[in-house]
Amino acid sequence: MDEHNNLNKEFPVSDGIPIVDNLCTNPENHKTHLCELKSLKKMAQVEKLSANPKYICGNCGNLSNKEGALCAPGPYQK
Repeated sequence: MDEHNNLNKEFPVSDGIPIVDNLCTNPENHKTHLCELKSLKKMAQVEKLSANPKYICGNCGNLSNKEGALCAPGPYQK
């Protein structure tokens, strides 16, 4: 087994972004975060949660209406 495959088992990847629980401030609700919804192709939910963004994720840059829909939320200004 090469080093790359071993790394992917240790750190699963969603759309090329490592999913590491310590990067998420609310890992118990990670399945409802925009990054996860995008990886599951739930675009209707993604569009609804990002229609009027007030927060930006410090990990991936996703924009959201709700702070709770991001792993590392911070304020967003256009």
